[in-house]
Amino acid sequence: MFVGELTCLFVYFMKLAIWGSPNKKIEEGTPLSPGGAAAQQSQLKTKINPVLLAIPACCDICGSTLMFVALTQCAASVYQMMRGIIVVITAGMSILFLGAKQYAHHWISLMMIVAGVAIVGIVSVTMGDKDDDGQASTSITGVLLLLLA
Repeated sequence: MFVGELTCLFVYFMKLAIWGSPNKKIEEGTPLSPGGAAAQQSQLKTKINPVLLAIPACCDICGSTLMFVALTQCAASVYQMMRGIIVVITAGMSILFLGAKQYAHHWISLMMIVAGVAIVGIVSVTMGDKDDDGQASTSITGVLLLLLA
């Protein structure tokens, strides 16, 4: 999903370089919301090509689909615990794209999250809950799909 959203940013800059500024003045007398009026005064772009929203939407659909398929491959409790890795991904993206500074307590908590997710993933695959047939209900496929999503 984040890669898809980043792709939109590249497309926007390419469009800006090729066609110039996409901002056009709104006609006088057109009623605007307070946010629209502030955007017009700041000369911010208020219209966007809907096709640019399709890229992150497709990535979101793919990620959600992978997560739901993974849910069929593992127990719901493992599914919920493995989704905790999104905190680590978000922290990494904030460092990479926003230049956010992470302090020692942030790094410690991120390491604890990674350790917790790793423990849950390993234990669920090796010693997973047994279903009625005596087979483990969590497969490595489910865990890998969750991490990929």
